[in-house]
Amino acid sequence: MARRITWFSLLALVLFLSACSSNSNDGGSAGSGSPSGSSSSEASPTPGDPTQADFSEPVKLKLVFYTGQSKRMAELAGNELKDLVKKEINAELEFVYLPWSEYGGGKTDLMLSSGEEFAAYTDINYLSKSVSKGLYADLTPYVDAYAPDLKSNVAAASFDAFKLNGKQYAIPVGNRASSAAFYSVMVRQDLLEEVGMTSIGSLADLEQYYDKVHAKYPDMIGFASADATYMLMYEYTDKNLNWINNFIAVNEADQDDKLISWYESPEFKKYADLMNGWYKKGIIPKYAVTNQPQLMSDWNAGKAMFFTGTATRPIEGIAGITKAVPTAKLQNYFLSKNDRPKISRGTYNTAYFVSANAKHPERYVAFFNLLQKNQELYDFFTYGIKDKDYTLDENGRVTKLTSDLFFDDWMMMNDKFMRFEKSVPDDFIEQYKHWDDDAILSKTAGFNFDNTAVKNEESKLNGVFTELVAPIASGFVDYDTHFPKTLQKLKEAGLDKYIAEYQKQFSAWYASKAE
Repeated sequence: MARRITWFSLLALVLFLSACSSNSNDGGSAGSGSPSGSSSSEASPTPGDPTQADFSEPVKLKLVFYTGQSKRMAELAGNELKDLVKKEINAELEFVYLPWSEYGGGKTDLMLSSGEEFAAYTDINYLSKSVSKGLYADLTPYVDAYAPDLKSNVAAASFDAFKLNGKQYAIPVGNRASSAAFYSVMVRQDLLEEVGMTSIGSLADLEQYYDKVHAKYPDMIGFASADATYMLMYEYTDKNLNWINNFIAVNEADQDDKLISWYESPEFKKYADLMNGWYKKGIIPKYAVTNQPQLMSDWNAGKAMFFTGTATRPIEGIAGITKAVPTAKLQNYFLSKNDRPKISRGTYNTAYFVSANAKHPERYVAFFNLLQKNQELYDFFTYGIKDKDYTLDENGRVTKLTSDLFFDDWMMMNDKFMRFEKSVPDDFIEQYKHWDDDAILSKTAGFNFDNTAVKNEESKLNGVFTELVAPIASGFVDYDTHFPKTLQKLKEAGLDKYIAEYQKQFSAWYASKAE
């Protein structure tokens, strides 16, 4: 999840209930018996050589996930998964499940600072902060030796994205079309057609869709989120903006290293005014101020009209919604995008760090390798046991025999192994295959910020963001009334120093790429 994390964006992580492609990968087999695909008895480990670790002794690995464990996953973990991991890397897995509110802080921070040994997801910003505190293990010595298959099946640029000062601090997983994530609006196509419309092409169309559906179903909410920064971007600016974090954006249309102080920009005011208008109109429900999780609950229950979209999101949550509304259909649309190219931050889905105190970081890396090693293991981790948890037809389309989740599909997705369910239309698959055709790689891709010089300022700014900025950004309060005081607080917290340090590091990095 190496993407901009806001106060609400963690709620946007819905489960992808699909996959595609029946082609197997030739890189190894499920029963190779060692992390590199060769027998672990072929060579004796060399003392002090990290590429020759001793796998003869069993070890325990702790994995933290930010979702609940299904009953079927618990059964698999105690049986087939346990046996497979023992056979492949001579390890035993312990799973810890935390709510998403603990991601990128909270209990995760406490576990890291107390020296616990575990592995979990990370994003680029969280990586930079944690590495500066010495909380992540340097995994550089282990990647080539213990993740050869993953390196073949995940783009090299994805590995580069999680390097800091040339060292690998997290292992990326996934390889899929992912440009313009959250820049599209995903609407209930069935409702759109029900009120006599066929498509959405602008903000005016979207609001007309809301008005018509609201007139017919007044109890439905409009937008099932409180963050449309990306989704509305094409409407409030002619730039092609991309955000490094909550405070800093870049214009991808310009070939330069200029950073934009987002909250001081005229574009932020335009965006905040749009959101405030939505809030006053009821498109964002009033309860969102105090009960944001309810927005996602309403979406999953089929009680919301639209949400932020991604390349795959129209089928990510359709299984859940159709339980409540069997006729529901979902479709992505861009609002006044015109000829602006989609922005890609990389093709990875997420990345795993290993805590600094881990006794066997190489064994964690060897486990990550299994997740994207070949088709057989991909199917196992994603769908479970063939003919018990899922079946495949002659075209490689998958039918799930259980609604229980295994390893989250959104995390596993890799174009080399993905499968789609039979219910997914052929035209959607074709659209997905061409989603990235007009994409450009962000000029920030591969840049990681070292916050050592501004850690105090960053902490204070995050506090101001939560207390004062987020309500303005979500439209809950009026920009003109509340922003002058908010900007003063941001300045007092060190906004100028923080952005200057970011600019200094980014400019140096940007210049080095041209050398």
